[in-house]
Amino acid sequence: MYKALIVDDDVAVLAFLTKMISWEQYGYRLIGACSNAHDALEMSKEQMPDLIITDIGMPGMDGIEFIKALQQIDEHPRFVILSCHDDFKFAQQAVQLGVQDYILKETLQIELVQGILERLYRRLEEDSRLHKKVEKLHYQAVKSKSVWKEQWLRDFLTTPLADKAKWREQLAEYGLNPDMSHMIPVACSVFRFQDALTRYQNEDMVKFIICNALEELLQQEPNAISFSYSPKQFCFLFACRKDLATKPDEWAEQICKQVQRTLSKVLKIQVSFFIGEIEQDFTAIKQQLLGLLHADDQAFYSAEPQIFKSGQFRLLNNPEDWMPFYSGYTEQVHHLIVEGNKDVQPVVDAFVQFVAARRIQPIMVKHFLFKLMLDIQMKLTFSHQYNNEKMQGQLEEMDNIGQLREWMIRFFERAVSLMDQISTKSKKAEIIDAQKYVLLHLDQKITLVEVAERLFLNASYFSRLFKKETGENFIEYVNRMKMERAKELLQESNRTIEDIALALGYDNKGYFVKLFKNHYGVPPSRVL
Repeated sequence: MYKALIVDDDVAVLAFLTKMISWEQYGYRLIGACSNAHDALEMSKEQMPDLIITDIGMPGMDGIEFIKALQQIDEHPRFVILSCHDDFKFAQQAVQLGVQDYILKETLQIELVQGILERLYRRLEEDSRLHKKVEKLHYQAVKSKSVWKEQWLRDFLTTPLADKAKWREQLAEYGLNPDMSHMIPVACSVFRFQDALTRYQNEDMVKFIICNALEELLQQEPNAISFSYSPKQFCFLFACRKDLATKPDEWAEQICKQVQRTLSKVLKIQVSFFIGEIEQDFTAIKQQLLGLLHADDQAFYSAEPQIFKSGQFRLLNNPEDWMPFYSGYTEQVHHLIVEGNKDVQPVVDAFVQFVAARRIQPIMVKHFLFKLMLDIQMKLTFSHQYNNEKMQGQLEEMDNIGQLREWMIRFFERAVSLMDQISTKSKKAEIIDAQKYVLLHLDQKITLVEVAERLFLNASYFSRLFKKETGENFIEYVNRMKMERAKELLQESNRTIEDIALALGYDNKGYFVKLFKNHYGVPPSRVL
C-alpha cells in the first residue's frame, strides 16, 4: 500500500477526509492527519508519504512553502491541493510545482476524492513499475561492467602476461588513466562478512552494492579503479608517477580511508584494506595482488577494520604442538559442561587469549575448534543434536576472532543446556549425580562403595539402581569412561602409557593395559 498524509488547519475537513474515505480500499494507508504544515513536515521526514493532500492557505507555513520544503527533501511524493476560490493565485503556483490535482473545498465530495485517489493510484503503480525497470537496467549495467572487470582481474592473476600493452589498454577502457607509469595494488576485505550477509541477505547483493558504491566513490578519481574478486574481497589499482613530492602512497591511503568511512556510514559495511608497494612492472604488481588477497588473515585478530600497509603485515604462526594445550582445554570444557556451569565466558576467553597472544593461523584455530566440538559431542552423547557439516561450514565462514568468540559462547551454552536435558531425562537424581562425579574425578580411584556413601545410599541398593537406570554396572561405566579418556590422552599427547595410567588413578600399569585391551581389543601401544 502507498502512504498518504492529510494537512489542513480546518478540523472539519480533516475529520471528513479521515473518517469518510476508505483509504485502504483504494490502496493507501493513512499515516497521519496534521493541522499545520510544520508537524506534517516533521512527520514526513520520519516516514515519507507517497501522496499528500494539503491545504494552501494555512497560517505560519502555507501549503506552497510546505510543498517546496518537502520537495527539497524528496521529489517522489505526489500532491493534491485543497483551496478556496480566493486561493487561485496560490493554486497557480502549486501547478507550477507539479501538483497532480486541485480540489475546491466548496465542491469537496466523497466521490470526487475517490476518483482522484483511483487516478493517482494508477499513476503511482505506473511510476513504481518504471522505477523498478530502471533499477533493473541499472543493476544489469553495473553487474555487467563488474563481471567484465572481475574477469579481467582473474585473467590478470592467473594467466601469463604476454602483452603488457594490451593490459594497459583494457585498464584505460575501464577508466584508469593510461599515462601514469607506476601502480599501487590494494586488496580490500569485508570485515565480519557474516554481518553484511545478515543485513543484505545474500552474497550477490553484498557484492553488487559494494561494486556500485565503489564505482560512484571513484568516479572522480581517474587514477584509481576497483575490481570485485569475490563477494568478500575487492581489489584496487592506483595509477601514479614515482614522484616523492606527491607521496602517492599517502594519496592511496587517504582514498582507502574515505572509502572505509563511506561504506561504514552509508551501507553499514565495514572493510579492511591491505596496501601494497608502488611498482611499475606488471608481473610484480600481479604477485603483490595475489599476496594481498591472501593477507586478509591479518584482520582476524583485529577488533575493528583497519588499513594495513605492506610493512605492517605480521606473520601468523602455525604451532608445532597443540596437544598439551588441547588436552588441558578439552578437560576444562568437559568439566564446564558436566557441572552445568552456564558461565561459559571465562572458559571461552581463555581460548581466545591463548590463540590471540600467539597469533595462530585462523585455519588452525578453526580446525582445533571443530575437533574439540566433535569430541564434546561424542563424549557427552548428544551428537544427534548437531549437524557437523553445518557446524564446520559456520566455522570456516568466520573471519574475525570476535565472531568466533560469540559462536563458541553460544555453542557451549547450548551444550550445557543439552547436557542438563539429557541427564535429567528418565533418570533418577542419584544416578545423574553419580555419573557427574565419575566424569569429574577420572583422575582418581573410584569405588562403588565410595560413591554410594556420597549419595547416602546402601551400596547394594545403589548397584542395582544404577544397573536398572543405565543398563550397565557401575564399575563397567567407570572403566568405560576412563578408557575413553585414556584413548584421547594417547592420541593427543606425548605422554607414556605409564603416565596416562597414573593420571587415571591406576597404580598398576599392567592392570591398566589389560582393561584397555579388553575394552578396545588392542593394547594402548597400538593407539600411539
